[in-house]
Amino acid sequence: MIGLEYEGERDPLRRRGLLGVAATMLSVGLWPAVPANATDEASAEEPATGHWQPVAMVTAEARAAGVTLGGEGCQWPQSIEVDQVDGDFLLFLSDVGGVWRSLDGSKTWEPCNVGFTPRGATDAAIDPHFPHRILMSGMNSMGSKFNGVYLSEDRAASWRPVQLASYSGFADRRVKLAFDPTTRDDAAGMTRVAYWSRTDDRAKPDNWGDMDINPGLYRSDDGGATWARLNPAASDAAGHSALAVHAESGRVFAANERGVFISDDRGESFRQTLAIPVTSIAVVPHRPDEVWVTLVDGLMYSSDAGQTWAAVETVGLDEPLVGTDGQREATPRQNVRFQDLQISPADPDRMAMSSHADDWRFHRHISHDGGRTWATASVEPTHAFMPQNERDGIYAWHPTDPDRVWSFGGDWPTASTDGGQTYHWAGNGQNAIFVGGTFNLNPHHPGLLFLSSQDYNGGVTRDHGHTWSYTNVSGFGWGGFAYSGLALSPDVLAAGLSDGGWSVPRRLKVSRDGGATWTEVADHYWVTDRSHPNYGYDTGLVHPLDPNIAFVSHYRTDDLGQTWTDLEGCSGVFAADADGRLYGAQARAQEADVVVSDDHGLTWSVLCTVPGTIDDLSVTADGRSVYLASQNRLWRISTSMDASAVIGSPLLLVSTPKTGTGLHRVATVSVDPQNPQRIYVGQRIDLHAADVGVLRSEDGGVTWTNLNLTEPLDGQRLDGGREPQCVRVDPHTGDLWVTTGCYGVWKFVTE
Repeated sequence: MIGLEYEGERDPLRRRGLLGVAATMLSVGLWPAVPANATDEASAEEPATGHWQPVAMVTAEARAAGVTLGGEGCQWPQSIEVDQVDGDFLLFLSDVGGVWRSLDGSKTWEPCNVGFTPRGATDAAIDPHFPHRILMSGMNSMGSKFNGVYLSEDRAASWRPVQLASYSGFADRRVKLAFDPTTRDDAAGMTRVAYWSRTDDRAKPDNWGDMDINPGLYRSDDGGATWARLNPAASDAAGHSALAVHAESGRVFAANERGVFISDDRGESFRQTLAIPVTSIAVVPHRPDEVWVTLVDGLMYSSDAGQTWAAVETVGLDEPLVGTDGQREATPRQNVRFQDLQISPADPDRMAMSSHADDWRFHRHISHDGGRTWATASVEPTHAFMPQNERDGIYAWHPTDPDRVWSFGGDWPTASTDGGQTYHWAGNGQNAIFVGGTFNLNPHHPGLLFLSSQDYNGGVTRDHGHTWSYTNVSGFGWGGFAYSGLALSPDVLAAGLSDGGWSVPRRLKVSRDGGATWTEVADHYWVTDRSHPNYGYDTGLVHPLDPNIAFVSHYRTDDLGQTWTDLEGCSGVFAADADGRLYGAQARAQEADVVVSDDHGLTWSVLCTVPGTIDDLSVTADGRSVYLASQNRLWRISTSMDASAVIGSPLLLVSTPKTGTGLHRVATVSVDPQNPQRIYVGQRIDLHAADVGVLRSEDGGVTWTNLNLTEPLDGQRLDGGREPQCVRVDPHTGDLWVTTGCYGVWKFVTE
């Protein structure tokens, strides 16, 4: 019974009604919030019946031009790597959106994070002789015990940790991992010696969290399977360095802010040969005695394997540089530092380099005459859906074709076929957009959905995700922080815009022309601080029975977005049943109410109170069961309990599997509107990735199937749906839509 009230206030268990009993027992300690020694550990069954399908944001024009997967990375690129055998195998590494691979020279990409627990990666080394073996440096902006060095022995189809390290390494784009090509072992099928230069995280202000500070130079003598930190003197010289290895002698080069150090005894000892701050180093494979370094203000060159150095006289690097937006004043050379030098193994006279200004401007430079003259490379973003953000130009040259080189556009891969002079979009298959808050599909317009992005404004689809149109909620050229995106109709959109940060108040904005232009609704905003009276959830919902009624955070409209009023007693509307009853949450500093409305959101009554926060909520079509994501667990409220039922039984803890790292992290839930026994939940960890993330139950939560891929990639199944941010069942098709924390947008199509 919903909203059952009792007279009097003598018994605290009766003040909130029968369905509030469970929360009262929680608050007075009669019922633990989460059982301390819970025995409700469910297991995830395999395999799942269905398949992952990437929902790539592709315009109709791009589809017509042959782009079938499309989409962008939309997370900051950290590195791009290519094998040194045939150039068909590439890796694309992001900061928090995982890793992708291409097996066809960047024509198509797929995520490849099976067994890879870190949220991102900054560097990888592909074995120069056996390219199915790769070492990768896993990291995130916060220290995690699951970061460190990972090894793949199947061309990134799967990974395993070989040197875990609780460190950050955010934006540390040095070449930190390097194989010694002189240690080829054909019998073992590996290049035996590899090096890892581990940084001191305390030196970078962007790194935070609990970290195990143990910098230095590490060496593996078994192809990366095991590692040992070298002696303190060697580690002091080569720690926090960019590494390179001589292709014939195995000499190790370590370049850092103190200069260049070289070792001829596999890292056991080093001697310094250059005492000038160095930003990157490059060795020419077929001319191994030629070594190049970038300085803050130029280049130096050695023709004797790093023993002596000379400055390089250049032409074309002293011109003022203008950002890709073309709107800011040029940056003079003295305010630019050079970095990220890469040299073509097919033609050592071809070089690519980047420059970085402190005002978020990055430039790409190309030389075809051995570093004497330089030109500024251009990026052509045709087919890119998102704006071209300013990003570092890190490079990977094809091993045998001097005309081919890969880099970044905005947050996606680019490829050049003219030796690095011009780069074109090459992101087919990538998708890592972060959607801000929850989302809901429009119940009255099949295929209509607006996904607002925390970093890139957002996109609108009117055909179930087949094609998309970009919408600039913020008006910024680089993107914008948009939340609670909702398509009220094909023409009317609404979202909350946060100017300049994740936790900044969201201002309600409305578009009445399909996202072409946006207007702010004056004095309508919500904040992320639960103790604030104007707190609101990042939610959006269109009423299932009346297309004119909709909700965005704690605001309501009944005239298709013309006017908006504040909800009384509800901080956000999450779901509705088939009869039009609405279900939401009213948040307070230490607890939250599950609230319901039978009058289209005009008034709200408390169904149940829970401690902490409510992260998500879903309801069966008949309204008999409400499912909550709260306290990292899944809970069920039975709304059909008789008044004589046992006290406390309406709120039940539902058994769900833990993530692969032993945690319960339920963050989102959705019930299939056509099948009340089919429930989906999503688990995400944020600091590292959950391999038991999207779960499905076909029996009301008794047993569960893990929908995330845990077996190596096989060319058929895709590695989709990691770190789910929000799960929703399409009421028109029954497909599961999953937005993720930086791993893109996916559908799981049931077979």
